[in-house]
Amino acid sequence: MSAADRSAPRLQLLGPVKAWHGEVELDLGSAHRRTVLAALAVNPNRTVSREELIDAVWGEAPPQSAQGSIYTYVSGLRRALEPGRAKGEGPQLLASIGSGYSLRLDAGAIDVHRFEALREQALRKQSAGDLRGAREDLEEALGLWHGVPLSGLPGPFAAAQRARLTEVRLATVERRAEVVLESGGHAELVAELTALTREHPFRETLRGLLMRALVRADRRTEAIAVYTDVRDRLVESSGTEPGPALRRLYDQLREQ
Repeated sequence: MSAADRSAPRLQLLGPVKAWHGEVELDLGSAHRRTVLAALAVNPNRTVSREELIDAVWGEAPPQSAQGSIYTYVSGLRRALEPGRAKGEGPQLLASIGSGYSLRLDAGAIDVHRFEALREQALRKQSAGDLRGAREDLEEALGLWHGVPLSGLPGPFAAAQRARLTEVRLATVERRAEVVLESGGHAELVAELTALTREHPFRETLRGLLMRALVRADRRTEAIAVYTDVRDRLVESSGTEPGPALRRLYDQLREQ
């Protein structure tokens, strides 16, 4: 089913799990039911077995009623996602296939897949030298976020996806900063990167970007201080030194 089809819902995973038909938000029900939807939406148009859904919701300690509960959650999702479906008409969006289910929805209607597609498109544009286009795609991708992904959902699946997506988002923020820096926008980056390094003090990619932005803004002494700060933190916390990329950047600054 195409995302362009007006009858197809739009799904949000990059924040609280939500769905809309047009401008109307759908009632997706309980957190467990939304976890089932999220597990299906991460893998659209692929059969997800009942066992996989049970593991997504409860992990290694499912209740004895797990099989029946999954059936109930799927039935509720079918009603929620296709509110106009006539009685006796088979479901079009959430199909039963063998011992599992498949969410038949264009990936473009699900924000997490739209985010990943925009990110990959931006990388191609950056490689081709289209920095303006890359920045636009990255900013559109980041604009799809509405808080903590899959927020409020229980279970190991949601926890793993939150960790994965949070890391990918931060890498996308770094990629955008790289593109802006390559475009000569160092002045606008300093405050943003300073705040990010406070939030992620051991993130060496952010430190390197901030150092480069400061150097281009003729603030070499501050750039060196950024390196000194992260080195001191690493030595104190784990007895390690910064990685080779950050050390090379620091050595280049000292030689200038």
